[in-house]
Formats: sequence, structure tokens, C-alpha cells
Amino acid sequence: MSDVTQIQFFLGANAAGGFVSLYDRWVDQRKLQAFYCLKGGAGCGKSTLMTQVAQAALAEGYGVEYILCSGDPDSLDGIYIPGKGAAVVDGTSPHVMDPTYVGATGHYVDLGAGYDRKALFAQRQEIVAAVQAYRSYYPQAYRAIAGAVEARRRGTTPLHTEETLQKTEKRAMALLAKTLKSPGAVPGKEQRRFLGGPTCQGRLLLEKTVLVLCERGYVIQDDGGLAGILLEHLRKGFLAGGCDVIACPCPEEPARLEHLLVPQLSLAFVTGPWQQSHGYRTIRTESLVEKEAWQEGRSFLRLSDRVAEELLAEGMGHLAQAKACHDVLEELYHPHVDFSVAQAATERITAEILALPDRKSGDFLASSPILC
Repeated sequence: MSDVTQIQFFLGANAAGGFVSLYDRWVDQRKLQAFYCLKGGAGCGKSTLMTQVAQAALAEGYGVEYILCSGDPDSLDGIYIPGKGAAVVDGTSPHVMDPTYVGATGHYVDLGAGYDRKALFAQRQEIVAAVQAYRSYYPQAYRAIAGAVEARRRGTTPLHTEETLQKTEKRAMALLAKTLKSPGAVPGKEQRRFLGGPTCQGRLLLEKTVLVLCERGYVIQDDGGLAGILLEHLRKGFLAGGCDVIACPCPEEPARLEHLLVPQLSLAFVTGPWQQSHGYRTIRTESLVEKEAWQEGRSFLRLSDRVAEELLAEGMGHLAQAKACHDVLEELYHPHVDFSVAQAATERITAEILALPDRKSGDFLASSPILC
């Protein structure tokens, strides 16, 4: 099985202003053949169900897009199977989703039916305490992340003179001229995904997804804080030139782009740090900054970056504490869950999806309902 059949993204992010969701931009339910919305609390088997359905689809030769949980990247929040026009999602808070065409293509799946409610009621005090502890860490994390974003902004804003911004736009136009050889007559379409972000495991970047979709590209070393501006010019240029793009916002500051993927050109622009070169070329935004502004501002920039790194680490520490509390919550639930309920749902959903008529698909992500 080719790696191209397994793509990972996030649709949620731990941002400066709180949790940010892209779930409403994920799939167009009008164009799906099946949309399963899982309901149920901690420990009822939602992620395991999606993992098993995805494995069954892969075994039959169908590609799967995995949506990872921003609270626990080892857990799934959704799967999408383009070749079947089917999606399964955890529809619970903080990314509540519901099927739009209930009974036709949309289906609720109540995994909470497996709970032993009498036993859980007897443990209600412990459950309430665990939930409150879990929730208490997120506001602390968001405050620290907001401080990191502000520190970084204070360091980079003085560098963004008119001359610097003009040089950045010029560099973007040069990159477009070099990489977009045959512009299309029809504008391209856009998808939005998070490619990583601050988590309980540290700040993640899903490099494998990039490498599966894009064999060539550029790594942006963003000392000048210009990556978002450069990528915005590129995004508009590729769309105008007829290319479909996957625009990946900065998780901490979603109004700013952090990465841009153009799968049909097998081309990526990713903001570092990047573990290995993978043959990608390097763009250093420091070189775009007006010389005088750089000389005057670089000392303060380095100080701001250190402060931002410390605050981001603090925020991720709070996320790790939240994850530990959630683990305690799941331990309270697990002994009182009848997992045969989730297993029966898994088998039913798998059979129903695999029985659906095949959908035509070209490029893996270009076959998403958003782009059809």
C-alpha cells in the first residue's frame, strides 16, 4: 500500500484566543454518500472505531485522510475516505458536529449507550473532579500561547518596513514565475488544514504528510517574521493560476499562514524548523528585511523569540497536564463501558461504507468534496 493513501492533518488548534476549529470547512455533506457522527463521552471507543474503519478501508485499497486530535495527537477526531465519499467524525465538544441530512446520508452513532450508568453515577464525584481539573488547564494554556504570539509580534513588526514588504512581494512573484509554468484558465480551489501546532507532546509538524503530497519545495527560515506575508502572496497567485491549494494557518495565530501545499504541482512551502532538508530549498526571510531595520531590530527580536519560546513551552506544559487529567477520566470510565456496543457499530459502519459505490478520485486530496 502506497503512503499516499495515508494523510494526516489537524482540524483543531490550541490558539492564542482559545480553541480554533476548521471542522466546518472539512467536508461538504451535500456531496458525501455517508457521514457518521459519533457521540459519547470519555473512553467509549470513538477513536478506536475510526481507527478500525480506516484500517478496513486501507485493506481494500481506499485512501484515508486521518484527522488527529489537538488535545491528544495519538487519538483520532475524524477520518475521510474519498474513494467512497464517506466520513466519520467525533462530533463532541469542542468541535461539535451534526449530520445535516439525517437518515439519508447523515447518521448519529451513540457510543454512550455502552456506559453502565449506575456504576458511573456511583463515581460521579470523582468524574466531576477529573472533568473540572481537565478543563482548568486550557485557559492557562491559551493565556501562555497568547503571550508567545504577542512577544513574537513585537519582535518582528518593527522589521516590516515598506521596503521590506515590497521585497517580500517581489520574491513571491519570482517564486510564482519559477514554479507556475502553465497557469490554468479557471481559478483554483482552496482547502484549509492545520499541519501541526502546540500539543501535549510538544509543537508538532506533520512532515510525512508534506513529503507524501509534495516531492519538492521550500523551507522558510522565518527569522524576519515574513513567512505569513510571503505565503499569502503565493496562495493568491497559485489560486489565480488555476492550482488547488491546501493552506495551513499558524495554529497559534490562525489569521496568518504557516504552510502552503500545492499537491498537483507536488510543491510545498513550509515554515521551519524542519527536521531534515529532504532536498527542499531554503528561503531565509532575514534576507528580505531592510538592512537598517534588521541591524536596529535584531537584538530585540532575539529577546522576543526567547520570551516567546518560554511562554509556548509553558502553554504546552498546561496542555500536558490537561492530557494527564483526561487519562484519569478515561481510567474512571473504562471499567464501566460495554465495548461490544462500539464493536458492533464499527462492524456495521465498515460494512456500510465498503458497500457504497466507488467515487472517482484523481489526486488524493483534490478528490475531497470541498474541491469537487
